[in-house]
This record gives sequence, C-alpha cells and structure tokens, in this order.
Amino acid sequence: MQNKEPVADVADLSHRQLRQIRISFPASGAAATATLLEEDSPNTTTAIWDMLPLQLRATHDMWSGHLVRGHLEGNPYLSPENVLTHIPIPGDIFYYHRPANYYRGNPYGRSESAEIGIVYASDTRPQGPRGPEAVNLFAEIDSGLDQIAEACREILTDGQQELVIERVIES
Repeated sequence: MQNKEPVADVADLSHRQLRQIRISFPASGAAATATLLEEDSPNTTTAIWDMLPLQLRATHDMWSGHLVRGHLEGNPYLSPENVLTHIPIPGDIFYYHRPANYYRGNPYGRSESAEIGIVYASDTRPQGPRGPEAVNLFAEIDSGLDQIAEACREILTDGQQELVIERVIES
C-alpha cells in the first residue's frame, strides 16, 4: 500500500491569517475594514482579491433598499458559492452577476453587469425588475460601518461617488 500525502483542501484556511479589505469613499473620507469570507467563498474571495485595488463609481440601488453597488469592468463572471442569500444584513459585501439581456434595453448603459454591493442598513432585499436576486456574500464589515452608512445615504441624495476597495496588508 502506497502512502500519499494529503491534498490540501482549498477551503481549509485554518493555518492562514484572515485577509481583509479596506472600503472607502474618498470624497467624504468614510472608510471601513472588512474580513473576507474565505472558508465560505474561497473562489470568489480569491478572484476579488486578485482584482484589487478597485476604483468604482458607486450608485445607490433603486429597487433593493439600503445598498450601494459598483459595476466591475469587463463583467467578470464568478460562479455562485456557499453564501448565497436573498436577505443580507448591514455590513455584508456581495458579488452579483446579471447575464446579458437580463433586462429589456440597457439600464445603466449595460446589457450585462457584474457588480460589488455593500449593504449599509437593514430592510434590504437585493432585487431587480424581475424580483428578488440571490447574491454571493464574500466579506463582512468589521469596523467603520457607521461611516460607510452615512456615505451611502449621501449617495442616495447627492448622486454617485468614487468607491475604493483595496487590500489591507498587515506588516
């Protein structure tokens, strides 16, 4: 009988320090830190991490309640993972992909869209004109949610803002 070394499981991250991201709205100075949900969404967190840093135009969602989102250039498709939800909570950060021609016409100038969303208050249900949408959670805000919530409320009343998402590197 041959002894084989165990194959490392992608989701076994117990030996690693949790990766974090920083989310900020430079115009208002609001910033927060979030931890990636690597055990639950290893492929999504790795894909998002590899895209960083991101500079997006954040807009307030008009159908879903208390969330803002930024469209990812090139509309990268990431397969849904273990943390799909219709009912996110404040501080959840998610990825969502709308396939080509999901809408009639091109709302926001796009027939297809990949986006990152930030939920900043309760009573939020991601949805579009066809009803509720399941979104793929990949991070949770640990600190700074109050600042981010205030900036998001400003987007609702004053219009889009630049959103920056970057790696937090501990030294």
